[in-house]
Amino acid sequence: MNYILSFLLLFILHIAAVPLNASPLQQTTFANGVKLVVDEDHSAPVAMVQVWLKVGGRDELPGKTGLAHVFEHMMFKGSKQMKAGEFSRRIAAMGGSDNAFTSNDYTAYFATVPAEKVADVLTMEAERFANLSLNEEDFAKEIKVIMEERRMRTEDDPNSRMFEELSAAALRLHPYRNPVIGWMQDLQGLTIEDVRAFYQLHYVPGSVTVVVVGDVDFEEVAKMVAQGFASMAPKPIPPRFNPQEPEPLGAKSVEVQLPAQLPMVAIAIPAPVWQPGINDADVAALALFTEMLSGGRSALLQQQLVEKDRLAFSIGAGYDPFGMGLDLWYMYGALGPGQSKQALEKAFWQLLQAYVETPPSEQRIAIAKRRLIANRVFAQDSLYLRAKEIGIMETVGIGSDQRDVWQNAIEKVTATDIQKAVGRWLRAERSTVGFLQPKLADTGVELPSGGK
Repeated sequence: MNYILSFLLLFILHIAAVPLNASPLQQTTFANGVKLVVDEDHSAPVAMVQVWLKVGGRDELPGKTGLAHVFEHMMFKGSKQMKAGEFSRRIAAMGGSDNAFTSNDYTAYFATVPAEKVADVLTMEAERFANLSLNEEDFAKEIKVIMEERRMRTEDDPNSRMFEELSAAALRLHPYRNPVIGWMQDLQGLTIEDVRAFYQLHYVPGSVTVVVVGDVDFEEVAKMVAQGFASMAPKPIPPRFNPQEPEPLGAKSVEVQLPAQLPMVAIAIPAPVWQPGINDADVAALALFTEMLSGGRSALLQQQLVEKDRLAFSIGAGYDPFGMGLDLWYMYGALGPGQSKQALEKAFWQLLQAYVETPPSEQRIAIAKRRLIANRVFAQDSLYLRAKEIGIMETVGIGSDQRDVWQNAIEKVTATDIQKAVGRWLRAERSTVGFLQPKLADTGVELPSGGK
């Protein structure tokens, strides 16, 4: 067993030293603001095409939440040259697959196809981008689909509902306080005029980043983009809403009472996101500490609070350093019979304080570093994940040329960096605690829980 572990550690150390890219990224920006980033990979005759838009939930007006996601759906409802659903049917006929997603910061459309079909995909993407139908009948049908999606994913899922309430309570100004799918009352009030206005304002060439990863030639792809997206007339680019969230004035809490099997405790804390050259050590330390808390078999939260102290049934933590303005760092734990909210909270803060007072061991730091770096290296096997990393970094303003800089920042994190970052950002007085209190369905009767 020791031999196997030693071999695995040597293997991870080896891949950590391997450059993430076999060839450097190639990019250009056209006169109308469209940007193209290409990562050539000739290992297989396949390509991933992604079209990223600098528009997401953060760009919506009060009372119009959910519009970015609604518009993602409408992009598949037909254009001047394609009927509703025809885009996906053509991709399937090529032997490919396609989809899209919306977040707070961006909207992205993607397709995996044989490399020889990249020109066809880019032509279709540009055509629907410029010539969407947006008729009222399609909208009336699709908004019902989206409202049902919200019911299934959020309103009928007590954990999702609690996290939605927690985010809204944790932030006062930042748009991350609103759900990407939108509040139900806003979805019910949206009109086709709202969708058309959103299209005219945000779907402009200067908001587009085209990312292509796979068996392609950069110069050839650049010609394809020049004939489509880059041939469109430039339009004003709307400023993005990215307010400065006020510093928390003290700890807050929110309780949600819903039919659920288990009580849940979640703690959300506003934390900084990565700004290259400005807060590298701070943010990399937070990312590494989060990995120490919840990543792999050596996860501190699992070892200490679940397996040893038996204070939660399950537990985890999360943090995304690649955002705009801030991220909500969070911890969550499901409570089993006899386990209490108060005991879990107390033990969690004590665990964090212990790492402020006493630095984590070099061994534990090294394991977390290896795991983070290994995950990034293994992700390079996926054209989708490679393109997605490029798209995110470009769209949130970091820049895809900073990918190796981020890895270097992780490698340089010290125990002192972790102590400083945890002591500065992950404090109880900056937190909002959410508690899901189970109750009987369709009654006001609460079930026994860990709330006492």
